[in-house]
Amino acid sequence: MSIWLVGAGPMASTYAKVLSSLTNRSVTIIANTPIRSKVLAEKYGMNYFAGGLQNALKSLPIPDAAIIALPVDILAKAAYELVVAGVSKVLIEKPGCLSSDELLPIITAVKKHENFVAIAYNRRYLSSVIEARKRIKSAEKILSVNFEFCEDAPRIEALSTPLLIKEKWLLANSSHVIDLAFHLCGQPSEIRSEISGSLGWHPKGADFRGTGITNKGANFSYLADWRGPGRWGLEIILPNERLILRPIEKLSVMQRGSFEPKQIKIEDQLDKDYKPGLYLQTKAFLSDEIDATLVTLEEQFNLIKNVYNPISNY
Repeated sequence: MSIWLVGAGPMASTYAKVLSSLTNRSVTIIANTPIRSKVLAEKYGMNYFAGGLQNALKSLPIPDAAIIALPVDILAKAAYELVVAGVSKVLIEKPGCLSSDELLPIITAVKKHENFVAIAYNRRYLSSVIEARKRIKSAEKILSVNFEFCEDAPRIEALSTPLLIKEKWLLANSSHVIDLAFHLCGQPSEIRSEISGSLGWHPKGADFRGTGITNKGANFSYLADWRGPGRWGLEIILPNERLILRPIEKLSVMQRGSFEPKQIKIEDQLDKDYKPGLYLQTKAFLSDEIDATLVTLEEQFNLIKNVYNPISNY
């Protein structure tokens, strides 16, 4: 299998590390920066092309698959170009776009060219999440779920990230937690959102709260107050267990009849050796069989319109 890794920044580097450990793969790094792409390619024994994606599509054989690890504001454009060029499988770093409208041309092109396109939400593949998913399946019923997607506002404000991305930060970053909650507990069938406040880099809101019910019958609630400190977290109440993912990379369980959560020992060596969840996600994407855990293009389109936009006021 031939693979293009589009990008040479920090996220592309994490993918390169994973790809270098997967055998029988020919990987070429496609970027605009000769120095960074060369250094990355030499580090992991890969090929590189530093003339940019459009020139690569004209100059090189079309690959079997491509992973796009570019800034959020140019993800959708790159994905469209790869799909139209005939790349069979494309994985786009989350969230894939800054608005659902950006996905429409890709969806149309996919229907025409019969490609497979997925959005990379690597936390679906965390060892802690895999164990939580098993326990949810065994319980057969989810009573309720609550989650927080707090962000460190001073840190984000200081980032050199373009303002147009910061203004969509809930989609660009916080959607990791929101996606995970509804992936595990069902998609919202009802949602009631409250948004207040604002920040200089995020004028649409600073305090997010809401409730609803999922299509699996689970009540849900959420909050995120970006005006003060906090962290991501997710708690799922089953008939006999409370699953606590805080931090999300760890799983603690509170059993009925006890007030003490106990951390569960899980096999998480891959999450320690690579960016958490990335190895299994990449392996699933490159597999001959489509993994239902991957976020499809259509799923992301619907999530943006029906979940992320109502929660965020975008």
